[in-house]
Amino acid sequence: CSFTTFLLCSITKNVRRMAPISTFSRRGISDVATIRLYRILIRQLQILPSHSFLLQTPINPKDYGRARLIRSVSQQAPSDERKSEFETSSLCKLFARWFLVDGIDSDEEGSILRWYKDSVGEEFHNEGDHDDFDMCLWSSRGMLLSALRSCFRVETSTLPAIEKHRLAIKASIYLQNVSSMQERSSVSTKDGLSIVATSSCIGTASSGITNNQDMKHRFAYRIRVENLPENDKTVQLLGRSWMINEDPVGIMATTEPVVVDAPTGGAVGHLPVLEPGYVFEYMSGCELATKTGTMEGKFHMAIVPSGTTSAIV
Repeated sequence: CSFTTFLLCSITKNVRRMAPISTFSRRGISDVATIRLYRILIRQLQILPSHSFLLQTPINPKDYGRARLIRSVSQQAPSDERKSEFETSSLCKLFARWFLVDGIDSDEEGSILRWYKDSVGEEFHNEGDHDDFDMCLWSSRGMLLSALRSCFRVETSTLPAIEKHRLAIKASIYLQNVSSMQERSSVSTKDGLSIVATSSCIGTASSGITNNQDMKHRFAYRIRVENLPENDKTVQLLGRSWMINEDPVGIMATTEPVVVDAPTGGAVGHLPVLEPGYVFEYMSGCELATKTGTMEGKFHMAIVPSGTTSAIV
């Protein structure tokens, strides 16, 4: 049977251990499976950081070498009483986009669009390719909890319960990935710029000789450079300098770090210009003889006039 059916069967078997549902009935959450999924999602959110963090999708090895320049969602965030409403809408839109690029059929697409309209109160507009949109969002545990409660309190849903359950299960899987990504990400903020680096081991490679000494662990990393909306300067990324170190306690570790010194070489061939509120994101990688390692360095940036054109080398 499908994973959805399996989980719902498991939920039903645990009904006896659940608390009375009378308190949830007043909020329009009377279905036992719905309550169970709600509690699962709440528990997942409670282990996330209370501070701001980046919601992002897992690294896809197929994106290796790709780069894009996009507008950040945070550029449009209001600071008045509509902020909570905007945050819920932004989170729902992000999850809808994650759902829509996840290999769905036309029926599933219809369910996603109906869920979004029920939750936000407006139609979802998805013109263009997903590469045209920011598929990440700065959020926090509090924002996610607020959005989750808002979605589950919808009393006039047009979506069958089983479809809502499927989407809740997808959201649960995404949240598991979010927790994992947090453990493999680092954030640096300076001079109006925020840089997020996230890594993932994507396999092993060898020189053709099948022995451990020739085995390399392949890592992909995604770099996100964001010119924060509150910054009043336009900047251009000119290049980068990296130092990649293998685990010093690894028995196969080399003695010298790998140094990448390209202050004018851009990143994966791009020298992007970032206006305030824009993001440059790219994926690259490296190979290590050890299963763990570290990577540190810096980007070389220049302040340029607004309207300067990005370049490719």
